[in-house]
Amino acid sequence: MKTFLRIFFVFLVAALGAFLFAPSVGSVLLAAPAVVLDTQRIVFLTSLKEEYQKIDTWLSEAEDLSSFAADGQTLVFPEAGAAPKVYKNRTTDVDEVEPTETVHKVSLDVYDSQNYKIRNINMHALPFDKIQHYTRKSADSIVKQEVEDAAHAFAPEQAGNKVIVLPTTGTVNAQGVKAMTLDDIVTLARACDNEQFPDEGRNIVLPADMWWDLVTNNPILKGQIERMPNTGIIEPKVVNYYGFKIHKSTQKLGLGYDTSQNKKAPQGTVITGNIVPAAFLFVSSEVFRASGEFLMFNKDLQQNTSGRAYEFGFQHRFKADHQLSGSRYSGLIYQAK
Repeated sequence: MKTFLRIFFVFLVAALGAFLFAPSVGSVLLAAPAVVLDTQRIVFLTSLKEEYQKIDTWLSEAEDLSSFAADGQTLVFPEAGAAPKVYKNRTTDVDEVEPTETVHKVSLDVYDSQNYKIRNINMHALPFDKIQHYTRKSADSIVKQEVEDAAHAFAPEQAGNKVIVLPTTGTVNAQGVKAMTLDDIVTLARACDNEQFPDEGRNIVLPADMWWDLVTNNPILKGQIERMPNTGIIEPKVVNYYGFKIHKSTQKLGLGYDTSQNKKAPQGTVITGNIVPAAFLFVSSEVFRASGEFLMFNKDLQQNTSGRAYEFGFQHRFKADHQLSGSRYSGLIYQAK
């Protein structure tokens, strides 16, 4: 009798536990969903961050202010006020000035990669190379959008204070626009000096056609490519001339200049007619990039009954812009017709 009571008590406790802790809809008991391991999320996010940081672009030249995004969502950084005056041969007491600074608080933009939907597969059983396949594609897509947005943020709207806008002056190429020449680089360098641009960190980013026209049609830049280490792989992206790092953009940035309005075309405008291809100039110390938090959103098969699949996607917070609110040292070089 005692044995029977013990068995009955164990059965009663098990049944009560199942009733209390199993998810239910109305009065119907459902099987508990499969456990999603925390380590799975960590592995995915670590892989995503590694793939993201591996992608090398001209954007790495911008000053990295990621450490100022303390919460991973808001960038907080100071902008110093005016420099003190200097007096020569002053015979009276020197006056004083209090240092001032403006604290900027900038919300990082949110970039969401499209969700993946995977059917009939247990995610934490995926091999690591399969995980990298998905994170690499997500990281690449996120970076490409961020790079395009950064290009349009760095490129000025139109000529102004500390802003240079110049046309190319070379021969007309197959696209019906004038190629960029070394003389154009010299003109740009002179304009930067006249506007008192910082000497260090001057960068020019050219679309592929513009870059190849410039590099292959003169012996100086062409020679830089020929003197690259003979590794059997030639993949030139940067040449140097007159204090500029000249980058070839490995993706289409869609940067255009409206010759009828004399200003930069809005992002997404098709380059045709009066909208001509353009390159841009930025100074490393005058612009910033800031990377914030990486997030993963996932929904397991049991929760996603309508999709009948496991879904997951990634999110990254990022911002790129000029540091100074007054003097935005920058330039734009458009291909004149």
